Amino acid sequence: MSARFNRHLLILVVCSVVAGCGGDEPSVAPPETATATATATPAATATPTATATATASASPEEQPGGAGDEEPARVPLEFTLSDAGLKPATISVPAFLGLELIVHNRTSAPQRVVLEGSGELDVPAGDTARARFEGRRSGTYEVDAGSAGHAEVIVGVEPGP
Repeated sequence: MSARFNRHLLILVVCSVVAGCGGDEPSVAPPETATATATATPAATATPTATATATASASPEEQPGGAGDEEPARVPLEFTLSDAGLKPATISVPAFLGLELIVHNRTSAPQRVVLEGSGELDVPAGDTARARFEGRRSGTYEVDAGSAGHAEVIVGVEPGP
C-alpha cells in the first residue's frame, strides 16, 4: 500500500513541476484536476525518466567524438630547410605508426622534399608544409630535398627514453 502511495505522490510532484513550467501563462486546471489526470495516466511519467537514464548511460562509441572516432596515431617527422641544409640529419621512429612529414622552408626558393617509399611534399619559400603517410616497416629511409639537402628516417626503434 505504501508503494502505491509513493507512486501517487511522485506523480503529484511531477505534475506540479510540469504545471509550474508555463512561465507567465495562468494555470488552466486547478491542482486537484492535475492530480486526477496524472493518476489516470501513470505511464506518461515513466517515459521522461527512462529517456534521461538512457541518455546518461550512452556509451562513448555512440557520442560524437567517442571511442573509435580518433585519427590513428601519427609520428611527426619535423625538418627545417635552410641555407645550411636539411636539419636534423636523422629522426628515429617506431615501426608501423603513421607518419606526418613537416617541413619548414627557411630558404628563398620553393623546395620539393621526397620521403623514400612514401611520397613527396612541395614547400613554398619561407613557409611550412605537411603531408601524412602510412607507417613504414623497420629500415632506413632517405629524405631528399635535392640540392637543399638530405636526411634519414630510421624506422623500427622502440619508443621511450
